[in-house]
Amino acid sequence: MKGFISTPSNKTNFREIINSRNLIYELIRRDFIVRYKQTGLGIIWAIINPGINIILYIFVFGLLVKIPTPEYNAPYAYVLISGILFWGLFSNSMMVSSDALINNMHLITKVYFPRLSLCIASVFVALIDFFIAFIVFIPLSVICLTEFIFLRFFFLIPCILITFMLGCGVGCVMAVLKLKYRDIRHMLPLFNQILFFSSPVVYTLSIVPDNYKIYYLVNPLTGIIELSRWAILGAGGVNIQALVCGLISAVVIMLAGIYYFISNDGVIADYE
Repeated sequence: MKGFISTPSNKTNFREIINSRNLIYELIRRDFIVRYKQTGLGIIWAIINPGINIILYIFVFGLLVKIPTPEYNAPYAYVLISGILFWGLFSNSMMVSSDALINNMHLITKVYFPRLSLCIASVFVALIDFFIAFIVFIPLSVICLTEFIFLRFFFLIPCILITFMLGCGVGCVMAVLKLKYRDIRHMLPLFNQILFFSSPVVYTLSIVPDNYKIYYLVNPLTGIIELSRWAILGAGGVNIQALVCGLISAVVIMLAGIYYFISNDGVIADYE
C-alpha cells in the first residue's frame, strides 16, 4: 500500500485523487477479481446478465406487447440492445458505487485515504463490465444489420463518457446517503426501477405522447440512448436538444455529487 495513503485533511482535493491513482488501480483490480472469483463462469457473467435481460425484454415487449419502433429499420432486438447496454452501464455504476463506502468501512476506519477513490474505482469496474458486454453484443448487431455506418460508431464515445459521469455523480450521493440513512438501501432499487421505465430503454421516444416528451428531454439518459441507437443502427435521428440537456445534466450531477461526497468526507468514518 506504499504511496497510496495521503495526509488527512478536512476535505479531499483534486491533487489527492491524482496522487491516489495507484490506489484506484488496485481497488479496481481487487473489486473486479472478487466479483468473479470462485464462480464457474467467471467474467462470462458480464455477458450473461445483460443477455438474459435482453431475452426477457424481447419476449415481453417485443413479442407480447409488440412495442413499435417505426423510426428504425431493424428488428426490435437490436433496438433494445443499445438501450439495455447503456442503461446497464448507468445502473451498474450507480448501484456499485453506492455500496463503495459500506463495503469498505473496514479500510475507512483504519487508515486515511481519499474516500472518493472507492467510488471512482467502483464506477470503473462497472465500465469494464460494460465493455465486456459491448464487444460481444455490438459486433453481433453490426454483422446482422445492413445499414451500419462505421464512422457513426465514434459517436458512442460521448455516450459512454456522459453515462460514466451520470453514474459517478449519482453514485457518490447515494454512497453518502446510504451511510446516513439506512432506508436509502431499500429506496434505491425502487428509484432505479422508476428511472428505467421513465427512460426510452425498452421503447423509443417516437411512441411517447407529445405532452410528455418535455419530461423525457430533461432526462439525461434519453439523449444518450437515442444517440447510441442512431450510431449503431444507422437509422433514426439525433435529438440535439435531449443530447445537450444530457451533457449539461451529467456534468452538473457529477460535480454536485463529488462536491456532496467531499463535503461529507471528514465524517464518513463516524457512520460506522
